[in-house]
Amino acid sequence: MIVVGAGVFGASLARRCAMTGWEVTLVERIAPGHVRAGSGGESRLIRCAHGEDEWHARLARRALALWRELDPALLVQAGVVWFARRPDGWEAASERTLRASGIPCERVDPTALFPSVATDDLAFALLEPEAGVLRAREATQALARYAAARGARLVLAAARPDGAAVVLDDGRLLEADRVAWACGAWLPALFPALVQLRITQQDVFFFGAGARWRTPPVPAWVDYDGAAYGVGDLDGRGVKVAPDREGPQVEAESLRRLPLPAHEALARAYLRHRFPALAGAPLAFTRTCQYELTQDTRFLLAPHPDHDGRVWLLGGGSGHAFKHGPVAELVERWIAGDEAPDASFGLGKRRSDARLRTAGSDTATVVS
Repeated sequence: MIVVGAGVFGASLARRCAMTGWEVTLVERIAPGHVRAGSGGESRLIRCAHGEDEWHARLARRALALWRELDPALLVQAGVVWFARRPDGWEAASERTLRASGIPCERVDPTALFPSVATDDLAFALLEPEAGVLRAREATQALARYAAARGARLVLAAARPDGAAVVLDDGRLLEADRVAWACGAWLPALFPALVQLRITQQDVFFFGAGARWRTPPVPAWVDYDGAAYGVGDLDGRGVKVAPDREGPQVEAESLRRLPLPAHEALARAYLRHRFPALAGAPLAFTRTCQYELTQDTRFLLAPHPDHDGRVWLLGGGSGHAFKHGPVAELVERWIAGDEAPDASFGLGKRRSDARLRTAGSDTATVVS
């Protein structure tokens, strides 16, 4: 087995396959969790709320258990609060689904959880107490490290496809019974005739705040209809605020890692609106990353049509993939031929009106 790309999808698959007896080579052109990767950065939310979608709720719950199994220190169980602006919206649907699935959640008073919070526009707030924050870069590096501990070989080199084989930038040709390409925003350039992803620039902002904003105990939060999410001050980095509308379309390789002024304006406007005490907070630092969006925001987990199940394409994280990374156990069964792949994650045209509304506003936003 060759896995190209040591982001959360690739490193998770490499670890899983090494654990189940495959001989694995993991190819990464820079380093696991590097700053330009979709799996880089300091933190990602992990939560189970997915509206009425019970399948993804259960998938996230399984992933939560697998992250704890990998390394409990990678998970900060601070809880995630959902700010519901409507009594019958996405959060209410999530509450019904979570309760039916036996996943803990409860309605709470946000003023008891945040040092400063405006609630005038809220119908209620929903807390997932066992949800929280993953240390993203450390988690990706841990997956690659544990894959190597199970016998996987890490090769640092750029790669391109050559039929069912892999050609490295030094001219070496790698071949295996199975090859998985998990290259995030770079996948369309490698398979331009097959992979259609919209790559967008997404900016994240960290604002200086006092000790009362530390996470934990301050929970992470999502404002679905407000198209924003964030975390309190985790590890002294500042309060994280991420505007969650789709940014402008970009090319992954040439993306300038500079935040857009319009995105900073959105982040500051949200602080003024929801957390008034932080209205004048200084900007501590920023991160620029990218979403790789499928048309319906469901992942791409599919065999290449020309190689009889030998070559697989994994991507289309659509801004909500990181938490699901350890569920590579499912993909490994598909690749091994033990189960048929789910056609909803296949190649080909998808319906934009069937988007998986993972979080954010009705104008097609997504959450990390």
